[in-house]
Amino acid sequence: MIGMIILWDLTKQGDEYQGGQILDPENGKTYRARMKLIDNGQKLDVRGFIGFSLFGRSQIWIRAE
Repeated sequence: MIGMIILWDLTKQGDEYQGGQILDPENGKTYRARMKLIDNGQKLDVRGFIGFSLFGRSQIWIRAE
C-alpha cells in the first residue's frame, strides 16, 4: 500500500479542505471527504462520508515526528 493515493481533489475552503474523495484501501470503495488541521497542525481530522457528512466516519491522523 506504500505510495497508494488515498485522498484527491480536495480544495481549501476557509479552514477546511472539502470536495474531494477518499479511498478505503481495505475494501476499495471511495467516499466523499473533508479534512481539517487541528492542534496547531499536529493532527488532521479526516472525515469520509456518503451523501451528507452526518453519514460517515471520522479519524484523527497524527503528524509523524
